[in-house]
Formats: sequence, C-alpha cells, structure tokens
Amino acid sequence: MTGFFHHRDRVFALVLIVLASIFYALIGGMEEPWSPGALAASTYPRLVLACIIALSCALIIRPVSGAQGATIVSMKGLAVILLAAGYIFLIEAVGFFVLTPVFLFLVPLVIGYRHHVATAASAVLVTAGLYAVFVLILNIPLPAGLLGE
Repeated sequence: MTGFFHHRDRVFALVLIVLASIFYALIGGMEEPWSPGALAASTYPRLVLACIIALSCALIIRPVSGAQGATIVSMKGLAVILLAAGYIFLIEAVGFFVLTPVFLFLVPLVIGYRHHVATAASAVLVTAGLYAVFVLILNIPLPAGLLGE
C-alpha cells in the first residue's frame, strides 16, 4: 500500500500548503504603499509563504522519508515543547525578566545537560543580551509582568 497518504511527509506538506494559502489570502487586505517603488508591509510575509508553498509542493512530489515505521515520541522533546508553550502562555503575566532565565535554565536540564553553574550563567547572560538588544538598541519594550511597568 503506497498511496498518497501513506507518507506522513506528504500529508504534512498538504496541511502546510492549505495553511500557507489561507495566510497568503488573509495578507491581501494589508494596505499598499503610496509611493512608487516602496515595498508593502505584506511583501516579506508573502515571500515567506510562497517559499513554504513551493517547498511543500516539492515535498509532495518527493517525500523525504522512505518506509514509515512506528513513530517514537521523545519525552525530552515533548517536555521542551511543553516548556516553550508554557513560556509563551506566561510571558505577559510573569514577565520577561523573571520567566526567561527560568526557561533558559530548565530547557538544558530537561534535555540532559547537567552543568548547573554554566546553565545558570548562560541563562542570565542571554537574558541580559536580549534586554540590551531589544530595549537599549531597538527601543522595543519587553513584558514587565510581576515587576510592574
């Protein structure tokens, strides 16, 4: 049985094509610039979505994987996904400065990295670096959360 839906890659590519097409259509409502030669705000997202559609078509034509066996779910990978989902859900309420170092400390521990001092130091340094880039250089505020406005 080697039908179209036998390869999970093809099914995934088909779902990506449908989603990217929907998003491409939704972007059509964005305003176009008045000056000639200026790029619209929708140009880059449309380009990315067109690339996703093209690569998904290539994946339908030639799927990556061969024979599909039983899929083994990695518990570490699932835990990292759940941590990331929790981070996204809690970032506004808890705040960037509290939640980001905790997240950056927990992810390496979940995947098996056991050097706690190095993990803690890198979590604090990355958080400080992100603060410097977004707040000091780009003037983009980060969620304050528990620390207030």
